[in-house]
Amino acid sequence: MKRHQALSVAVALALWAGAAHAMPPESEPAPGLPSRAADRARWIPVEARNHAGVSGQAAVLFGVAHERGRYRRASLRVESFDGVMVVHIDVDGLSLGPWAVAVRYSLDGGRFVADSWQRSADGASLALSGEHAVQFVSELYGKAELRLAVVRPLSVPFVFAFKVAGAEPVLRPIAEQAHGPAGPAISEAGP
Repeated sequence: MKRHQALSVAVALALWAGAAHAMPPESEPAPGLPSRAADRARWIPVEARNHAGVSGQAAVLFGVAHERGRYRRASLRVESFDGVMVVHIDVDGLSLGPWAVAVRYSLDGGRFVADSWQRSADGASLALSGEHAVQFVSELYGKAELRLAVVRPLSVPFVFAFKVAGAEPVLRPIAEQAHGPAGPAISEAGP
């Protein structure tokens, strides 16, 4: 019996030690993502068509979503069709109720600001439209990082991280198509 207990303790210690060494250090990227993915994040501008066949401009940026220790790829999509700008944040597994979604976002490590977004028609993504979308997009100009936390009732926050550097030259034409000029002209923008 003592031999069995000693063996059980030894196996438990070995498993614990193995798990401790298998965990990535804090400085490593999210599991399953390329090590320099965040450094290579770039806005991808596209000419797009919506479900009604109307053409417009769009841009997509890929980032990371984190919930309960799991990391997933996420996308931030900005589009303008028929003069209306919409910002979408998509990730697998984001189940939202039929109500407005409380979010908090931070730019470049600043304090988190409370906001309210809508759920998409299918409930699988966040959406922000109209003037609110234009204002949000203009806040990304000149910034390096967006962190956004979805605050869901009775659950842990779903946290998104996007490297938004270079947003202005890509997103300003989309904002202008939707609403007219938003913020200072590109030539007047500071460094």
